[in-house]
Amino acid sequence: MSNETAVAPARLPVPMGVIAETGETHPPLNEDDLGEIPQDSQSVLARTRRSRALALEGAIDDPMDLAQAGWCVVFASDADPSIKEALQPLLDWRRTQVKDDRFFKVFEGSTGVAPGQTVASWATSRGVSLSAPVSPRKGVPFYLLIVGSPARISFEFQAQLDLQWAVGRLHFDAVSDFAAYATKLVEYEKGLAPPQQRRAAVWMPRNPLDLATPLLAGSVIPEFRGETSPGDEPLGKHQGFEVSMFVGENEATKSRLTSIVRGEGGRPAILFTGSHGAEWSLKTPEIQAARQGALVTQEWTRGEPLETGHYFAGEDVPPDASVHGLVMFLFACFGGGCPDTDSYYYASDGSRLPLAPQPLIARLPQALLSRGALAVIAHIDRAFSYAFEDVMGTPQAQLLRTPLELLMKGRRVGLATDPLNLQWSSLAAQLGIALGGNAPGAPPPRSPLLANLYIARDDARNYVVLGDPAARVRIEALG
Repeated sequence: MSNETAVAPARLPVPMGVIAETGETHPPLNEDDLGEIPQDSQSVLARTRRSRALALEGAIDDPMDLAQAGWCVVFASDADPSIKEALQPLLDWRRTQVKDDRFFKVFEGSTGVAPGQTVASWATSRGVSLSAPVSPRKGVPFYLLIVGSPARISFEFQAQLDLQWAVGRLHFDAVSDFAAYATKLVEYEKGLAPPQQRRAAVWMPRNPLDLATPLLAGSVIPEFRGETSPGDEPLGKHQGFEVSMFVGENEATKSRLTSIVRGEGGRPAILFTGSHGAEWSLKTPEIQAARQGALVTQEWTRGEPLETGHYFAGEDVPPDASVHGLVMFLFACFGGGCPDTDSYYYASDGSRLPLAPQPLIARLPQALLSRGALAVIAHIDRAFSYAFEDVMGTPQAQLLRTPLELLMKGRRVGLATDPLNLQWSSLAAQLGIALGGNAPGAPPPRSPLLANLYIARDDARNYVVLGDPAARVRIEALG
């Protein structure tokens, strides 16, 4: 540990986000911003002790097989019955795939999530452990779809389950959107959707006068092009995918992203975006709910307040969007949602600063899912550079590349995102060692190392799947 502290980083990262009203980015964090650094529970650390990559019992030969791994849906105990009715086509379809009611479950009413119930309490009531390998035979199948708002079933509840299970979430304001998602997903899996090409798209701005987006693109694009190490291949080559990259000036524009989601030039099966996410003030809750996490486009220059042409929000998804069968990975602050309090900046009295009236799901992924996207992988808090560099500044953009490659292999979305959960658990273990695992007589770790590990751990935890985690790109049907 003493060698690590000797080369501890001297800086903290800048969040990947733009304050909409001012056009400024947040300043770098400092140690005082972070308050007390809590250690993780044993259920988080348990992932680092697995002999297998997945937290699934060894008796499961094929985690892709729903008949072995099982599937379930978890409702809030007081959920509107019309939501379940709207999702019935998906429930019926998954039941036929699982083939055995022991491995197909609907948790609702008294078996759903009660108001204020913790994940540990819910798991105990179902007779399962948050730290043992998942056994579908024990009562909670591996693929788990949460249905409900984060104000009712918290982001923390989802994250803790996602360490062991393959978890996704669905939440819409309108019941009709639940029905649209269920219908379109079943149509896609039955081969009734419009054909897609064996194609992926990458969209990444390099905003003028900005530091973060050139750093992001400069780290990620060489990795995606296979230029970082001898013998590397471009993203998608091994899987036979054509990958179109739209990066920087004249490329990562709002009009370009609109054309991609329209399917102009060929309908992609996978879309990755790397950008700032827009952050609107709590003082305008209606605007915040509609646009929080909107993707900031190439047209924005640092210091300019955000205007309509500077971002792509849910309201910008065109009526003729051709996203049926699309899986999208949004790397942006609040791209998937937003907590109600700030995780990193505190008031002068030490209390957490409020961010939103209540935790919310971003409108952009909701709009995409209701139009037929299979799933959206996104961040539900501020995003940092740890997805493409480690706490020492060493490049590691393979953390973003790996889920995309797994999706291109036809892996279910919940499996493709599991490397992000492993990253969370690994960083939690490193932080635990740094906080209390020093050898006798060794000097304590320098605070920048602790602070970086703390932020990196939470950054990895805050990726979520929106949509059914059992969804997958049907690579066998791609043109």
